[in-house]
Parts: sequence; C-alpha cells; structure tokens
Amino acid sequence: LKFGSPAPGALAFVGASAAIYPEDYNEAGSIWDHFARHSVDYFNFGLSIQFATPVEDDRRFKHTGTTHVINYPTPAELAEHTSRLFATYNTSIPDQFRVDMFIKEYTERWAGEGKKFPSFVTVYLPNDHGAWERPEDGYPFRESYMADNDLALGRLVEFLSRSPYWKNMAIFVTEDDSQNGVDHVDAHRSLLMVISPWSKKGWVSHVHSSFGSIIKTAWHVLGLPYLNQYDGGAADLADMFSDQPDSSPYHALGADPRIFDPQKALDPLDEKFNWRALQESPLLDDPETIRGWMKEEKN
Repeated sequence: LKFGSPAPGALAFVGASAAIYPEDYNEAGSIWDHFARHSVDYFNFGLSIQFATPVEDDRRFKHTGTTHVINYPTPAELAEHTSRLFATYNTSIPDQFRVDMFIKEYTERWAGEGKKFPSFVTVYLPNDHGAWERPEDGYPFRESYMADNDLALGRLVEFLSRSPYWKNMAIFVTEDDSQNGVDHVDAHRSLLMVISPWSKKGWVSHVHSSFGSIIKTAWHVLGLPYLNQYDGGAADLADMFSDQPDSSPYHALGADPRIFDPQKALDPLDEKFNWRALQESPLLDDPETIRGWMKEEKN
C-alpha cells in the first residue's frame, strides 16, 4: 500500500498480524479454523484482534483502545466471533474496564433461559505487561499494573464461578512471555494456572508443559483431533485435574489502594478519562522500552 492509500489495511507489521507470507501460517490453519471445521462454538475477547484504520488517522476507538495499525484485516473466522467492545492492548485502559465489558457482553449474550455459553472463550487481560507510573490514574508504581491485572483476573474468576456454567468449566491462565520477570530456572518459562471445579487445589505440577499443552488439553476437553504435530507432541495437563469436583464459588480479594487504586483508574467511557495517556501508552514488546528497563536494573 502507498502511504495515504484509501485501500483497507495499513502499513505496519505488528503482533498477531505479523506478515502476509504463506509460510507464516499453519498448513491446517489456525485454532479458529479448527473450531469452525468441527462446528465448535467459540468467542474471543481482545486476543489477536486489530481493527483496520488508515495509518494517518489520529482517531482512536473509544472502547477498544486500538492504536496499532495492520497490514491486512483480521481473518474472518476470528473477526466474526470477536467482541467489538472489549479493549485490546493499551495499558492506559484499566483491566477493570475489560472485566466490566466481559460481564456486560456475557449478560447480553449468554445469561438467561435458552442461551448457551461458547465451548471455548479467550479473554485478554494485558496490563501485567506493565507501563510507567501514573499516580493520578491509580498507578503510583510500575507494579501497580500487576495489581490491576491480578484484581481483574480475580473478579473474572469470581463472576464465572457464580455462573450456571461453572460446574463444567476450566480456565487456563498464562502470560505471553516473561518479559522483565526472568524466571530463576529459565528465561523462557512463564506462569500457568488451571482454575476449575475439577482442578486439584494447591497442586504444583512438575510435568514439562508448554503453550502446546494448553491447546492439546483444550482439544481433549472438547473431543477434537490435534491441529498439528506441535500440540500433538506436547504433554497434556491431565495431572492438574481431579475426579472429585469442588464447585464452591471463588471469592476475589480487593487490591491494596496504596499499590493500585481502582477508584482512580477511570474507564474510557468516563468524561474525566485521561485521553492523553491513552495515546501515550507504550507499544507492545517495544525493544527500546525493554532495553531501558534492563539498563535500569543493571544500574
């Protein structure tokens, strides 16, 4: 595309829309294609979704916080099963707002007689990625973003654990990468939690698991074949589950307001929302930001 072209799409290569080259994509397609082929209902909140806007357009989506541009539209199978209200990556938008939007859409789409929650749902809570201090907005420390993220996850689990779908639900929680929190064993390691009436309480797994393990376990739960050799060859997460369910609802703990104050963390629909901060949110996995953090730690 030429700069300023009215054609759909834009000029950059970022995140989930990394390239247009065929070798960048699985021969059998994505997990979304896999679900569609096997008629499995699914829905996505914020994961790998970027809406095409002209690269020179300075407007921002009020709900989604989108600031990235893309080189091609989101694939149809994903776009047709994705929330248009849920905020994507922008650390200036509190994760509390994302949970609010999830609860709103859940209530509209799946609460009530005759409605059915999708078999597979993805929810993106990105503020564990961190950003710089914004005390006036409830983030006095960089660690405040982690507190925001923890509270959002707790609220999400509490809400779902009180739903009629909880008795048949499993929630898998992980991070995309360890970033500035290098693990003491290997820098490639990241966290993984399984939350479910059927998960073992207080269990620490010593199975060599991976992102493929999460996908493989999802295929097992949904009765689907493997998509490729990577999830087929991965270890599953069977040792984290029990045959004795405990359907007790979860009770989320509040955040320490000295670390993160949700009362100050306004959502984009509030008239006092800091729109300048929204525009200045750090880019996802920006090399300069990461190098800056590393230099600070060395000093």
